[in-house]
Amino acid sequence: MLSLGRTERDSIPTAAGELPVVGHLPVLYRDAIGLLRSSSSALGPLFWVNFGFAQRRLFYVGSDALELLREPELVMDHPEHLKGIVGRSTVGQDGPSHRRMRSALYPSFSPQGFAKEVSATIAAVFDARIDACLRKESFAVHPTMRDWTLDIMLRICGVPTQDVHAWSRAYRELFLGVYPIPCRLPGLPAYRSDRARAWIDDHLRELLALARAGRAAGSLVEMLSNARDDEGEPLSDQAIVDNVRAILLAGHETSASILAWIIIVLARQRELWSAICEEHTAAPDASVPMSAREAHRFPVANAIFREVLRLYAPAWFIFRTVTDAITLNGRRLPPRTPLALSPTYFGHDPSLFPDPDRFDVSRWKDRSSPPGPLELAPFGGGPHFCLGYNIACIEALQLQFFLVRALRRAGLIPCLEGPSPKQVYLPAGHPTSATRVAFRAR
Repeated sequence: MLSLGRTERDSIPTAAGELPVVGHLPVLYRDAIGLLRSSSSALGPLFWVNFGFAQRRLFYVGSDALELLREPELVMDHPEHLKGIVGRSTVGQDGPSHRRMRSALYPSFSPQGFAKEVSATIAAVFDARIDACLRKESFAVHPTMRDWTLDIMLRICGVPTQDVHAWSRAYRELFLGVYPIPCRLPGLPAYRSDRARAWIDDHLRELLALARAGRAAGSLVEMLSNARDDEGEPLSDQAIVDNVRAILLAGHETSASILAWIIIVLARQRELWSAICEEHTAAPDASVPMSAREAHRFPVANAIFREVLRLYAPAWFIFRTVTDAITLNGRRLPPRTPLALSPTYFGHDPSLFPDPDRFDVSRWKDRSSPPGPLELAPFGGGPHFCLGYNIACIEALQLQFFLVRALRRAGLIPCLEGPSPKQVYLPAGHPTSATRVAFRAR
C-alpha cells in the first residue's frame, strides 16, 4: 500500500503511541482529534498514523489542507476493507465517472428537488417519536437517534416502516466492516459485514424492482431508477444499489451523532435550553422549518447546530491517494502515497476558533454571511461535498423545533443523566452510547 521509498518513508515522523498490530486504533477511538493536535504540535503538519493492521496513512493538517480537497492530484481512495461498504457509489468514484453519477443524483438532493418531500417525512418522524419519548423514564440518546434517522432514511427510500428493526440490525453489522481486521472467519467483523451487505443489497434490488414496476412512487429509489446523468444515460441497477446503500448508511449514522449531541448540549446547558425556548416564545406561530434556507428564522437553533458540527463532527477524516507527485510541507510525495485529511481538525484550531474546546454558540449567532468552506468542512469539500447537507440542516432545525414544542406543552425540560459524555471517534464520531437523557418536570 505504501509507495514511498524506505528512506523517504522513514524521514517522515510517525505519531506517538503506535502499538503492535492495532497501531493507533485505541487512541483514535478515544481521542482522534487530540492525537492530531498533539502530533501536529510535536511533529509538524505531516505525520504517519496507523489505523491498525498495517493500514498506515500520511496525515496532513496544514493550513491549506481544505484546499487539497479540490486538487486533481488527489483522488478519493478507500482501503480494501471499506470498498465492500461503499462499492461503486459516488463516494468511491472520481473524475468523469464521479461527475456523471453525481449529476444523476444531485436533483434528488437539491433544495428545489426531493428535499422538499424529505422535510415532511422528517417532521412526521420527529413529531411522533418525541411524543413517544415523553412517556419514557429516560432514553439512550445516540442509539435512539440512530433509530430515528434510519427510520427517516428508510421512509425516504420506500422501505415499509415495519422493517426498520431488521434494517437497523443489518446496518449495525455492515458498519463493522470499517475495522481493518483482515480475517473473514465466521463471527469476525469482516464476515459479518459481508453478510449484512448481501442482505441489504438483496432487499434494495427488491425495492428497485418494485420501483420499476411503479409500486414505489415518490421514493428515492423510484427517483433514481428514472434519473439520468448529464449525458442522458441512466444509472445501472448496481450503481443504484451501491448509492442507496451508502446514502442510507451515511444519512443516518452521521445525522444520528449530530442530533444526539444537540440533545445532550441542550440537556446539560440550561441557559441554552432557555435561549431556544425564548426563541420559540418570540414567534409562537412559527411554522415548522421545511428547508435549510429557513435557518435565519431560528438563529439560536442554527447556532447550536453549527457549534455541534464544529466541536463534534462525526466524519473526522477523509482518505485520498496522490496520483501525481505533490509537495506538502517541503516533502515531495510521489504517486500512490496514501494520504488522510481531517477537515474537522480546523474546528479545534485555536488560531481559527479561540478557546476551541468550549461549546460557545456566540461564535455563530450574529453572523449574517452564509457558512464558508471552513464552517462547512465537516461536510467535506470540492466535488465530494456531501449531497445530504441540506437534509442534515433540516433535521437539526426540526429536531429542536419539535423538542421545544413538545416539552413546553408537557411542562418538561431535558436533563442529562450522569456525567457529561465525551466524543468517541470510531467507526465514526459519536457520543458514548450509554449517555442517557430524561425529560423531567421543571
